[in-house]
Amino acid sequence: MAAYSYEALDAQGKTIRGIVEADHVRAARAVLRTRELVPLEVSPVAADSTGVAAFALWHRPVMGTTALAIWTRQLAGLVCGGLPLERALSVLIEGAESDGQRDLVAAPRAEINAGSGFAAALARHPREFSHTYCAVVQAGEQGGDLGLVLDRLAQDLEEQQALKVKLTGAMLYPAVVTLVAALIVLFLLTYVVPRLPACSLAASARCRC
Repeated sequence: MAAYSYEALDAQGKTIRGIVEADHVRAARAVLRTRELVPLEVSPVAADSTGVAAFALWHRPVMGTTALAIWTRQLAGLVCGGLPLERALSVLIEGAESDGQRDLVAAPRAEINAGSGFAAALARHPREFSHTYCAVVQAGEQGGDLGLVLDRLAQDLEEQQALKVKLTGAMLYPAVVTLVAALIVLFLLTYVVPRLPACSLAASARCRC
């Protein structure tokens, strides 16, 4: 099956763009209709000279660090369990939490079915899979230990996310203290300091009396 980029309307009339996997354009349109979408344009996904998909799907990543770590861990478990890579990706597509994630996984699976390597297929989506991620996957492919490499990669992603949470927590307290201090200074400059001269004059007047 091939991957097709599409532009369609949902039930609310909102324009949606993504990727769907099908045998041909007509089948792709049929898949969209089963999702209650009205296809406006469906075309094969092409790659440009840099190897990156010419059709830009997302302005921001579909999977964040946490979701990518979970996805990698799931894929590692399926591959280590003996499933072929293509079948493992199919299982993840069936269990995808969103249409965006489903389309994201469907595109590499279509390229793998066409004879492309897994790392090369992932590299076509640099917003989702970093150069380091793809390089590690390629090393696992070449070494024949893709499942083990994916498992270690998932562990590294989980550790990175845990470190990020710790750093965020460590930076939050100083930020709150700084904000409170700034508010106190602003209050003093706005309400307290302007009243000091008036208070001084009133005190001097009482002293003369």
